[in-house]
Amino acid sequence: MLDIKILTFLKVAQFKNYTRAAAELNLTQPAVSQHIKKLEEYYDCSLIKIDGKSVELTEQGKLLYNYANFQKANEEQLIYQMKKVATPIKIGATLSIADYYLPNYLSAYLNHHDGLISVTVRNTETIIEMLLNNELYCAFIEGIFDKSLFHYREFCNTRFIPVARKGHPLEGKEVSLSETHKYPLILREKGSGTREIFKNYLYENNDSILSYSKIYEFSSFGTLKSVLKNTDAISFMYEEVARQEVERGELCYLSIRDYSITRPLYFVYPSNSLMKEKIEAFYRNLIY
Repeated sequence: MLDIKILTFLKVAQFKNYTRAAAELNLTQPAVSQHIKKLEEYYDCSLIKIDGKSVELTEQGKLLYNYANFQKANEEQLIYQMKKVATPIKIGATLSIADYYLPNYLSAYLNHHDGLISVTVRNTETIIEMLLNNELYCAFIEGIFDKSLFHYREFCNTRFIPVARKGHPLEGKEVSLSETHKYPLILREKGSGTREIFKNYLYENNDSILSYSKIYEFSSFGTLKSVLKNTDAISFMYEEVARQEVERGELCYLSIRDYSITRPLYFVYPSNSLMKEKIEAFYRNLIY
């Protein structure tokens, strides 16, 4: 960034007039004179000669003018090149969405749009914190969040269903929620959206996770599903998360009497975001 005194000198040299230079720079004429004086003191030479109303550069002034003009052109080129460099869109996504919903959207988007995308995968609680700390521009989340703090859109609705291994004792039966209590329950870690959804469902039905014989926690769906395949444990997850394993005959959906949960998945960004237009454009191009 060029020093204001150099910019002042360039304007005086361009217009050969202190008054016009002052107006162009939104400075007072004494301020322009002071800038030129400071430069002459710094370089220990006269840069401008004034003869009546005529303003001309000295030989030293011409040297400085050529050098400063070169630096100004370099800076303008640098600014131009920096603007051409794409700034990554920093996105957050929960594990369920990142692994089982977002890839199809991103693949289609990247096939038709240039630009960089950085995706951070965390649980809902952590993603919310990162959004509020300006570490992410926007995010795809699930579960419960303070809607007063965000602009949000429902980009998908999906069933949240009980899952167990193929051949589980409850497969093919319609059972009550209490009949599932004797089996181990596998949950995601604290702070995950899926865990909060299930806990809220139990609370609304005067139940809790403490009713289950054992509780296991995993942060990875891969590990969670591997354990499901080899034990009599049950879990609750979005339909898409278990779809491939169900189609391969490794897992099955269970039927619980009077149980029905369909949940929206959300695209969110802070309500005070300064990048609203860019984020909204990204969302439109991604989803539609």
